Amino acid sequence: MGKRGTTGLWAAAIGVCIIASIVLPMLWQHSLVDLKVYRLGGSTLLHDPSRLYDVQLAGTVLPFTYPPFAAIVMVPFALLPWPVAAVVWTVGTVLSLVAIWRLSVPLSSALLLAVVAGSLLLEPVRETLGFGQINLMLCALILYDVLDRTHHRRGLWIGVAAGIKLTPLVFLAFLAVTRQWRALAHASAGFLATVVLGFLIAPHASRQYWTSLVSDPTRTGGLAFASNQSWNAFLIRLTGDLDGGGPLWYVLVLLTGLGGLWLCRVLWLRDQRLAAVSICGLIGLLCSPVSWSHHWVWVIPLGVALLQVVAPRWRVLAGLAWFGVFTISPIWWPPDHDNRELGWSAGQQVLGNAYLIAALAVAGVLARSLLRAPVTSGRKLPAA
Repeated sequence: MGKRGTTGLWAAAIGVCIIASIVLPMLWQHSLVDLKVYRLGGSTLLHDPSRLYDVQLAGTVLPFTYPPFAAIVMVPFALLPWPVAAVVWTVGTVLSLVAIWRLSVPLSSALLLAVVAGSLLLEPVRETLGFGQINLMLCALILYDVLDRTHHRRGLWIGVAAGIKLTPLVFLAFLAVTRQWRALAHASAGFLATVVLGFLIAPHASRQYWTSLVSDPTRTGGLAFASNQSWNAFLIRLTGDLDGGGPLWYVLVLLTGLGGLWLCRVLWLRDQRLAAVSICGLIGLLCSPVSWSHHWVWVIPLGVALLQVVAPRWRVLAGLAWFGVFTISPIWWPPDHDNRELGWSAGQQVLGNAYLIAALAVAGVLARSLLRAPVTSGRKLPAA
């Protein structure tokens, strides 16, 4: 690329940064409230570990809902003054966003700057930033652990991520179906170590969490809420049954898990590793009882995987459609809060479940791409 082309790219990247800096403050909400809850967990662990799951953030009804190990991880942030903790956390979140893009696709510095700035406007990303959530950090950690095949103890960080937030446990199944036995052993050992450490530091809270709270999704909030983009929430909003999706949910979870892991395996065999790990992230989002919209940061690697398989003439349109859905976020267009989601019309159901519908469409595109180049019979999977 010539000097003029490079200058044009940098000018475009700076333009994207300017637009993002103007628009993002208009959309910013939540005042890092989840980071405050994380700090509450760390602080409670320091002062009275037995009350870890009894305390609530002052002025709210928000409890600490993560495994005990997550509270251990949050102790340093509890010790920092709030302004310092907020800055460090936000910088770490943005750096994680950079890492996700770098792990997903090779880009020049100018393009990397542009896509990072532009992706700040994606609703899952801006909600993660606004809440002070941990989603981008965990996504980057998992992508690094799966895609970087040069570092030792691959899989260990997946186990650590699962110890902080349980949904990454689905990646242990991913390692199993792709026959990465050593990485699976590391991931299992890492997760078990986080559980043991939790029992050593907070035995009462650990027993409370692993014997009762772990199976109670209602602690995280109203399951019908529009932000919950999972099979469970879809069925709740469709049927009006606030107790959950019932037997049909179990069937959908089973089919999604089996079908999704099959797709992961075949994509991995095809050396479409980003697509494989992204589909696994999607399995976790769909099958979890609660998948808030800010959990959907997997839209970035999943979107890149989509663009890698569509025909060149359709890439711009596909990219605009995919990332556009998560920028304009139609899930917030129908009435929400106070279970008003239970009264949605058919059209509102489509809008209000847009993330789930779009993700299923992309999974279909990735599955269809396999028909054009079937897996070679007898090909072995990497054993690392």
